Amino acid sequence: MKGDRLELSPVNAQFLINQLVWIGISFGISITITMLIPFPISLVVIVGTFLLLNVYLRRRMMARMGSLKASSIMGGMFSPTAAYGSSALKYFCMSCGTQHKQVECPKCGSKKRRIG
Repeated sequence: MKGDRLELSPVNAQFLINQLVWIGISFGISITITMLIPFPISLVVIVGTFLLLNVYLRRRMMARMGSLKASSIMGGMFSPTAAYGSSALKYFCMSCGTQHKQVECPKCGSKKRRIG
């Protein structure tokens, strides 16, 4: 274990940089609001700003992934099909290529599947 180091892949490094940038932006906005608005009101404004910033970041991420619906405010976060069982998903067996929705492929019995 002497030479082991934690190394970040370029994707993870970019994710970490993006997170640190948004933390810095949030911190800067919070400090600015604290300086301009008196305490009890500034706390409410900071929480509201933080929530709006998170909604914005989530919408931007979902739009980047191509799954944002224009009609929903939160990008489908509260829809029943958002987590599991979405009817729009198609599963394909990685062994034989058969499209199915079961855990095991009905044709070859393999449990390996991909979303297509």
